[in-house]
Amino acid sequence: MQRTSDISADDYGIRQEQAAEEPGFPGFGELVEAAHAEPRLRQLHVFSSHWTLGFSSCTGYPFRNEVAIVPSYGGSPFRVKRHPLSDDVLEEAATAKEAVALAVRRLPTDLGPAVAGTAEQDG
Repeated sequence: MQRTSDISADDYGIRQEQAAEEPGFPGFGELVEAAHAEPRLRQLHVFSSHWTLGFSSCTGYPFRNEVAIVPSYGGSPFRVKRHPLSDDVLEEAATAKEAVALAVRRLPTDLGPAVAGTAEQDG
């Protein structure tokens, strides 16, 4: 059985590969690096949808979305959201590092590492 920290490392490796394959989209790579440097996000399950990083407190789909960050593209700001595909922009930031800090502030203080399972298994 994989520990959640192993899963997270694998997930970040996948996102880093995606970023390397898209050199014309530096905001995504900057976001992956900044998120991976943050211990509170690193303990969560990271996934991507439409180039947006989502962070879940469970490892299986459907995920329990805790926060999401949209990378900067073409001069737009980084955007912090509740869910990767939602229209609700909670905050904006000029840099990936600032966006990560804003996202972390939105996490519940008692949120621990991602657990195996899905959001539906919580009932």
